Amino acid sequence: MKHQCVKCKREYFDNDPDPYYCPTCNEQCKLIAAEIDRKIATQPRKPIKSLLQEYDEAPKVNGFMVIKM
Repeated sequence: MKHQCVKCKREYFDNDPDPYYCPTCNEQCKLIAAEIDRKIATQPRKPIKSLLQEYDEAPKVNGFMVIKM
C-alpha cells in the first residue's frame, strides 16, 4: 500500500494498513533513541522502594510506625 510518512510527508510503500514513519524517518528515530539511551545509561539509578518495603523498614513501637512531626 502507498502511504505518506506522518513526519516528513514523503510517500513510501508498506503492507501495513495505517501510515507511520517512512524507513528514513524510522532510522532517524532509532538513532535518537540510541543516543538518549547512552546518555541515561551513564546516570546512576536510585533503588526504588515500594510502600510495603518502606513500612517494613520503618521503626515501630507496639506494631505501629513511629512518626516524627
